[in-house]
Amino acid sequence: MWNEEFWLPKNTTWNDFVELRQKGIRIPQFHDLLYVYPLAGVLYIMRILFERYIAQPIGRSIGIDDYKKHPTRISALGKFSESFWRFVFYLSIFIYGLIILQDKSWLSDTRNCWLDYPNHPLTSDIFGYYMIELAFYWSLLFSQFIDVKRKDFWQMFLHHIATIALLSFSYIVNFVRIGSLVVVIHDCVDYWLEGAKMAKYAKAQKICDTCFGIFALMWFITRLCYFPYKVLYTTTFEELNILGLFPAYYVFNGLLILLQILHYYWFYLICQVAITAFRAGEVTKDGRSDSEDSDSEQTTKASAVRKDK
Repeated sequence: MWNEEFWLPKNTTWNDFVELRQKGIRIPQFHDLLYVYPLAGVLYIMRILFERYIAQPIGRSIGIDDYKKHPTRISALGKFSESFWRFVFYLSIFIYGLIILQDKSWLSDTRNCWLDYPNHPLTSDIFGYYMIELAFYWSLLFSQFIDVKRKDFWQMFLHHIATIALLSFSYIVNFVRIGSLVVVIHDCVDYWLEGAKMAKYAKAQKICDTCFGIFALMWFITRLCYFPYKVLYTTTFEELNILGLFPAYYVFNGLLILLQILHYYWFYLICQVAITAFRAGEVTKDGRSDSEDSDSEQTTKASAVRKDK
C-alpha cells in the first residue's frame, strides 16, 4: 500500500525519513496516528460532559424548550447543546491554528510547503493540531451511531471518512504544511454557522441573521477566493515546479479540486437559503434534520453548508 514510487516525489524514499529521524529531526511516523483513537474518545466524553453540565443548563436558563415532538427527533435544547459544543470546538481550534501558524514561513510564502522536502521538521504545535483535528472527525464518525439518526447520516459518514483519509495520508507523507493551511482556512467559517443556529434556538433572530450573514461572507472570502488563490495555486503549480510529478500528486490535488467544486456548489445552496431568508424576513430553520421524514426540502439544502471541512 505504501509504495514510495506512488506516494513520494521523485528522488525521495522512506529511507530519507529514517535518516532524518536518525539525525534528530522529528518527522511524522505512521504509528503517531494511534494517538488519535484515545484522543477521539476523550473528545467525545468532553462533548457529553459539556452538553450536559454547561450547554443544557445555559439553554434552559434562556428558555429553550426540551420537549420532543417525536421520539426519533432531537429537542430544541438538544440541538442547541450540540451546536454549542461545535461552536466552542470550531472557534477554539481556529484560534489555536492562527496562533501556531502566525510565525510559520509557509503562511506567507506557500513555496515553503515544498522547498527542501522532505526535510520539514514536525513541530509539537503542528503535531498537536493534526492529532486534535483527526480525533475530532473520528469522534464525529463514531457519535453518528449513538446520536439521533439524521437525514444526512450516510452523506456525513462518507464525508468524515474522506476527511480522515485526506488528513491521514498528508500526515504520513509529511505534507503537513499544506495540510495545516487547508484546515485553518476551513475552521474559520464553521463556528459562525453554529452561532447562528444557537441564536435561532434561543429565538434571538437578529443575532441569528447577523451570524448567518457573516458566515456567508466568510465562506465567499475564504473558500471561493483565498482557497483557490493560495492553496490550489500552490498545489497545482508550485508543487509541480518544485517536486515534480508523481502518482500521489493526482490523489491529493484531485481531492482538493473536488473540494473546491463542492465549495461552489455549497455556496449556491447558501445563496438559496439567504434569498429565502430575505424574502421571509429571517433565517427560518435549523440546517439539519433529525429523522427521515422531518423538515422541508429547503432545510435539507441548508444542511449542505456544514459538510465540507
